[in-house]
Amino acid sequence: MRSPSTPPPPTRRPQRGIYALEWAIIFPVFFALLYGIISYGLTFLVRESMQFAVEEGARAALRYPSTATLAGASQPTWLHRQTEARAAVIDKLNWLPTALRPSNASVNFNVCHLDDTACQTETSLQNSNILCSAAQPCLVLVSYEIEDYASNAIAPPLPGFSILLPDSLNARASILADRRML
Repeated sequence: MRSPSTPPPPTRRPQRGIYALEWAIIFPVFFALLYGIISYGLTFLVRESMQFAVEEGARAALRYPSTATLAGASQPTWLHRQTEARAAVIDKLNWLPTALRPSNASVNFNVCHLDDTACQTETSLQNSNILCSAAQPCLVLVSYEIEDYASNAIAPPLPGFSILLPDSLNARASILADRRML
């Protein structure tokens, strides 16, 4: 029996639902954080894939182009090399969704001499004066840009979190070429 001066033992009050309430408060924060990591990771994957593709395109421009052989040309021109570079970029990025996939016109290809401060436009590729030599090497530039990435992202942003994704993604690669490489 209890003495009158001792307090009664504590009774357990049922706390049903408190863990569910805590989880309901914390879950949106964890979900937004996890989704942000996944979205940014996929954006990083697309950007690195673009960089790899333009580097492969620049390398393809230095290989002997098969389009020159098919066209019956005795010597490959920069236009043949441009075709090979663009085809390599398109092939490497073929896994992207249609809205992000490059077209032939969206892959930029330029050739200019090192001393050319304003790099020549693609129309100059038809110019036969662009000759590369050990004395005057050329710079082969290949680039690709996705202009509106935020609205066409692989993982669309959560409402209110669109500022986390970049508006555009771009990749550029350049290779120094002299006559020994062509």
